[in-house]
This record gives sequence, C-alpha cells and structure tokens, in this order.
Amino acid sequence: MSLHRIKALLRKEIKQALRDKRMRMIIFVSPLIQLFLFGYAVNTDVREISTVVCDRSNTSISRGLVDAFQSSGYFRIVKRALDPREAEPLVDKGKAQVILVIPEDFSRNLRRGRTADLQMIVEGTDSIVASNAVSYGEMIIAAHLQKLAQPPPAINMVTQTSRRLPQVRPETRVWFNPDLKSRNFFVPGVIALLLTLVSLILTSFSIVREWEVGTMEQLIVTPLRPTELIVGKTLPFFLVGLIDLTLIFLVGTLWFRIPFRGNILLLAFSAVLYLINALSVGIFISTISRTLQQALMGVMFFFMPAMLFSGFVFPIYNIPLVMRWIAYINPLTYFLVIVRGIFLKGVGITILWPQLLFLAITGPILLGISVKRFYRQLD
Repeated sequence: MSLHRIKALLRKEIKQALRDKRMRMIIFVSPLIQLFLFGYAVNTDVREISTVVCDRSNTSISRGLVDAFQSSGYFRIVKRALDPREAEPLVDKGKAQVILVIPEDFSRNLRRGRTADLQMIVEGTDSIVASNAVSYGEMIIAAHLQKLAQPPPAINMVTQTSRRLPQVRPETRVWFNPDLKSRNFFVPGVIALLLTLVSLILTSFSIVREWEVGTMEQLIVTPLRPTELIVGKTLPFFLVGLIDLTLIFLVGTLWFRIPFRGNILLLAFSAVLYLINALSVGIFISTISRTLQQALMGVMFFFMPAMLFSGFVFPIYNIPLVMRWIAYINPLTYFLVIVRGIFLKGVGITILWPQLLFLAITGPILLGISVKRFYRQLD
C-alpha cells in the first residue's frame, strides 16, 4: 500500500467534495439544520416501562399495588429486589426505567388511617418515559386506593360513609434528567442519526459517481490498488464525520444546554467505531448501485428501518417481539445507548463495554463484506 497514492486520491476527493457550494452545504450546514429540527420537534408515547420493585412491606395490600402496576400494561416488572441499590446497575445499563420502593410500614399506616409514603425513582434520560411513568404511577395508585376504600356488600351505608379513604403520598425522584426535558434525550440521539446519514450518503455517492461519469475505469487502470482506492474514498468522509460530530456536540451543549457528564475521549472513540460500521454500509450500498438515484434509494432503504428500530423514536421494548431482532443487529441501536449514556448518565466503559464490543466486532465484519464485494465489481 502506497501512502503517496492514497494521499493523491485523498486530495482529489476533498477538492471534488468541497468545490461544489451545494455539497459544502450538505456536508456542514445540513446536519446543523436537522439538529435544530429534531431538537425542537420530536415527541413520543410509551408503554411497558421496565420497573424494579422493592416491596419491603410484603403484605396483601402492597402485593396488590404491585399487581396493579403490572396489570396496567404501562409497567413491566423486570426484577424484585429488597434494596433499591440492587436496582441501580440495571438503571445504569438502561434495563430499568423505574424503581418502585414500598416501605415496611406502608400497609400498617394504611390500616391505621395514616398517610403512607411510597417512592418512585425514575430514570429521566428519556423525559417522555419519565413523565409518563410519573403520571401512570399516580393514576394507578389513586385507582388502587379507591378499590381498597370500597367496603364489602354487607356493610351498611352508615359504616360506608364513615370509612376513611387511605392516603398514600408518593415521592418521585428523577435521575439524570431532573427537568424532564425531551430535548436532553433526543439531541444526543441526533448525533448518531446525522453521523449515519452523512456517512452513508457521502461514501456511497462518492463511489457511485465514479461509475456514473465513467471515471472508475480510469482509476482502475492507474497504479492504485483496490485497498488504496477504498481507503482514499472513505477516509475523507471519515474525517467529515468527526468534524460533524464536533459541530453537533458544540451546538448541543452550548446552544441547547444539553448536559454532558461523561468522558469526551470515550465519546470520540465510540464515534470512530461506529463510523467504521456506517462507512462500511455506505461502501456496500455503492456496490449495488450504478446511479446516484439508486444509491439514494439504497441509503433510504437502510436508514429508515435503522432509525425506527434503534430506540431513537420509541423504546425497543415497545417493538413487537417478532420484529425486535432487527434492533438487536442494528449498530445504530448500540451507538444510541453509548451516546445517551455518556451524555446524560456519565457512565464509562465498565457499563458500555457490551455496546462497544458489538461495534468493534461488526465494524470489521461489515467492512470485510463490503470490500470483498467491491473487489468483485472491479474484476
């Protein structure tokens, strides 16, 4: 592999990409416009909020309340624990959004007509889930208390009217996004979306354009080797992706005031791993396209399902089980978890290593498949 030949091709690609004013707008201005659109406009609803229950009372009343949460359809009990600290790792990993804590004296206070305290700890990175969790929880508690207050049929009206309605005072704490701003959840996700879109379009268009205008044959007969051709075609847009990441990061943190609690070097490293995946898909799309229109259709064919099945628009656990496998093999799914975890939770590699490992494995696999198919085209 000759660095001199790669450098010459790299210079040619950068000049060709930047000499067109419209292309410069697409590369640098379009991601910022989309960031503002997503930052102000996106909203969703959810069901089956993953919940950890800490029932220290363990009485028929407390168990009935837990059953009410489970049967409502809004909450899904993923674990039962004795101490809320046992649930914290699940919250850090994104496997639980709510911790329901029922104190030991909960049922005793209700029976004595006292106000009973109840705690809901809500993971607030996704403000939509957090807001709905608080609202649904208060609704379920109120409905369950009404049910407890109803006397048996044998009790006369005098006894019924003198029966005191039990009182529960829920205390809600929101972690990671205490103001419940949906912008704090969506803007970090926009980083992943824009990196994906820019990488797919620029990479696939760059290669397909050579086929469309007839210059690919000229490149083939030059001393450039296929590997050098791939590196020269993708490296400029790898650098563009890192530049766009920097721009979006600055706008998100300085303009939208998105909190950044993690390690910026870990974010950059994660972006490098993800860009390898995205650029590999862009190369693959270019191998099945011969015109820019075909490449655009290929990008949209990949991008729309990747976005919808990534957890950006709605939680993955809301996706029907038969279709959930798409989310599990989607690199964007794992990069979204990484970006939001670094931005809002400040978690490190000890929590995010499964997602990083997935990207580190799928990147070379996708790149190998795409490069092999590209070689076949050249032959």
